Amino acid sequence: MNTDKVTVTRNGALLDIALNTPANGNLLDAEMGRAIVAAVNQLDDDIKLIRLSGNGADFCAGRVSPMPAKGAAPSAEHLRRTVAMPALELYDALKATAVPVLGVIRGRAIGVGCALAGVCDVTIAADTASFQIPEMERDIPPTLVMSALIGRVPVKTVARMVLTRDTVSAAEALQAGLVSQVVAGDQLDAEVGRITSIMLGCGAVTIRAVKQFLELAPGLPRGTSSGLAGHLAGTALSAKF
Repeated sequence: MNTDKVTVTRNGALLDIALNTPANGNLLDAEMGRAIVAAVNQLDDDIKLIRLSGNGADFCAGRVSPMPAKGAAPSAEHLRRTVAMPALELYDALKATAVPVLGVIRGRAIGVGCALAGVCDVTIAADTASFQIPEMERDIPPTLVMSALIGRVPVKTVARMVLTRDTVSAAEALQAGLVSQVVAGDQLDAEVGRITSIMLGCGAVTIRAVKQFLELAPGLPRGTSSGLAGHLAGTALSAKF
């Protein structure tokens, strides 16, 4: 799916996806979400890494409201399809895509932006980045964002961010596990380049095995997790012969 609101660039084994509406802080709309889902669901076998970022000063300052016009009386099913599912399908696609997703966060990551930072497998943030889940200011329960973070960020961190609407600094986000690493803003691109190079140095089968284990193992019983680990290791090792 083509849209100038999201740029999708192939560079060898790397797929770069960048939110591209910097004038409004890269607010995400339904068209942008569909473009990202299409990109991550249609990977060539030799893609090893997806890198998700935002052009301009902010990563993603939230979501263009999908709510019906004031005075409308939509059914619960209509709201589920038009409001809830587009966001949930985006989060699920990034979690389930076959290769790791590297998130690059500068500026604001608000609401859906915070969720996207959380669903990335590795998230590198500038030290000036900030994170917030403000939906409760409008008396809206942000269960969609919460669904993206639960299991990846401690429950108490999610509860604090949702219930207080506090803005969380990059340093606090690192301590809470919302991001993987924080670097000085003027070093962000260089550090992302270094990490990208390291990841791309691995074989496609190996890196896809790691992504699959990261996605599936946390919800499995111990014995099943061990069985999956053995299967994935055997499959990856067999590719070397």
